[in-house]
Amino acid sequence: MCKLWLTKFRGKTMSLSSTTHRKFSLRLLLNRFNLNYRRRENLWFVILVFPNLLLLAIWTFWPFIHSLYLSFTDWNLLTPTWNIVGFENYLKLLRTPLFWQVTRNSMLFGIGTVAVGLPLAMGLALLLNQPLYLRSLWRFIFFSPHITTTAAMALVWKAMYDPDFGIFNTLFAFFGGKFPDVLGDTRYVLPALAVVAIWKSLGFSTVVFLAALQGVDTTLKEAAAIDGANNRQIFRYVVFPSITPITYFLLVIGIVGAIRTFDVVSVMTGGGPANASNMFVYQIYTEAFTNLRMGVASALAGIMLLIILVITAVQTRLRERWVNY
Repeated sequence: MCKLWLTKFRGKTMSLSSTTHRKFSLRLLLNRFNLNYRRRENLWFVILVFPNLLLLAIWTFWPFIHSLYLSFTDWNLLTPTWNIVGFENYLKLLRTPLFWQVTRNSMLFGIGTVAVGLPLAMGLALLLNQPLYLRSLWRFIFFSPHITTTAAMALVWKAMYDPDFGIFNTLFAFFGGKFPDVLGDTRYVLPALAVVAIWKSLGFSTVVFLAALQGVDTTLKEAAAIDGANNRQIFRYVVFPSITPITYFLLVIGIVGAIRTFDVVSVMTGGGPANASNMFVYQIYTEAFTNLRMGVASALAGIMLLIILVITAVQTRLRERWVNY
């Protein structure tokens, strides 16, 4: 009897042991399969991302590092060799009145285009968000300048600004006036270029604002209206707080893009008159390919990058006070 019981017990133990072993083997196989699956997924990720990372390294990271290195040299494109001069290029720029004029022009241009362009874009977005006749056509009309080649657009605006044959002079002459030479006058050239830049970027900002407005929760606006709020109060306390992240985004890229303006200046004024419209990127181009001073041009590019980083950092710090997520 005891032997029979012992045999049954051993059989159950062996059966339980084999079942546990099978479960453990199955779990180990599944873990190995999951590990292989993850490895395959990671391998595909590396294969797909590597070409982009390679291009980014070739066309972005390496030029940045090389430009930073050149900013500490005296290379002038005329000699195959150069010497390390430390911070001499930076100090030379800081002692030059032209550098401060270029900085002033770039800052005024950036602040002016954003301060005027963003409110205009928001107003147009509010208008296009209404049930207008041919609303899609109006959206396309306002967005079309953004997809126009900047150089071609600048040539058209230069012809329009012409003090003798431009359309603005024709309109002024109709009312008995004379349109000034805005591109040849140091008082008007920067605002004239700002108008072109605003016209160019207005469509993009309008479309982005319009998408943000369409994403605002309608129940919040309905609740505010039930509480007695008018349209102005609804926009101030409901709509605008909801689109502050988009406003911050457009503010950052607007200022950075304005500071990096080149093609409008190059086509319309060439930095003149008397450097009144000269800005960072055009001055970098002048130093590198006209004056052939690559070291100074690289130093100026480094200073421009530092200014952009400081502006972005300040905007990021101020974001906590007025941006609602």
